[in-house]
Amino acid sequence: MLESASLRRIAALCVILLSFGALSGLSGCASNGSAEQASADARAEGEQERGRIEPRYQPREPLPEPWYNADLLFGMTRGVTNSTIHPAAQVPLLVLTIPLDIVFLPFAAIGGFF
Repeated sequence: MLESASLRRIAALCVILLSFGALSGLSGCASNGSAEQASADARAEGEQERGRIEPRYQPREPLPEPWYNADLLFGMTRGVTNSTIHPAAQVPLLVLTIPLDIVFLPFAAIGGFF
């Protein structure tokens, strides 16, 4: 087995290596922070010299509104098919909504202009 003196030397060596590693990590963090602060200050000065900040992307033109709204056509049927009702329960409702949508189709077609 190892003697107690050699175990102490190994433990001391581990402590020394860990302390140097910790110190180098702390100094690296401190140097990165000051470098980031310096670059941020340089950017702020550069922005003030240029004057105005330009947007990265130009805004898009708004889409023109369509002249006809087809959402009213077969609105009841579309509401049933887009709902979260089980498909087996949709069938009896569709039997009711399709004829009603056909009856009200002229009114829905005229309503799309408004």
